[in-house]
Amino acid sequence: MKEHLQTGRTAQKLNTRSKILVAAHKVLEKGEDLTMESIASEANISRATIYRYYSNVDSLSTELILHLNIPNKENMVEELREENLHPALLSIQHTYLDFILDNEAAARKFLGAILSSSDSKLVRGKNRLNALKFYFESRKTDLKKDELEKLIHVSVLLMGIESIIVSKDVCGLDDATSKETLQWGLEMILKGISVSTS
Repeated sequence: MKEHLQTGRTAQKLNTRSKILVAAHKVLEKGEDLTMESIASEANISRATIYRYYSNVDSLSTELILHLNIPNKENMVEELREENLHPALLSIQHTYLDFILDNEAAARKFLGAILSSSDSKLVRGKNRLNALKFYFESRKTDLKKDELEKLIHVSVLLMGIESIIVSKDVCGLDDATSKETLQWGLEMILKGISVSTS
């Protein structure tokens, strides 16, 4: 009986946590400020309930991005197993740019929370970096180790929220032109290096 109650409470906590994250995502999609009040209103629960799960909006924001459907590196690399290097890297970039553009408000909030926080427990994920490293673990290239690291790092720069912010906020590009420009940038880099893979 006690075990059944404990299991039920755990499920209820997970459901409430999920409800809070879904509500936060909806608030951002509406273009509203992400506050405990706006989330509570959207989720139809009290602010006190949210505070039981999250100490502030920043901690909620960091979990929100993880709640979204982040591209799975294993699936991505498996789908690209037969592809040559250039189309494979462009496909990985395409996947991450689409994810960012589809979840831009949450990604911006997540980045802002990480950059402004002094909480050492809040750390940035390394999804893009890990995906590219995972891709190259199954491939042999004729690049030197330091060249491969630089290729991975510059590719990461061209497929995340940071590059979207610069292309849109600084350069004034719309979503489609931002994506097209960033893809062109990676294509030019790949054309500039001669890499064979196996």
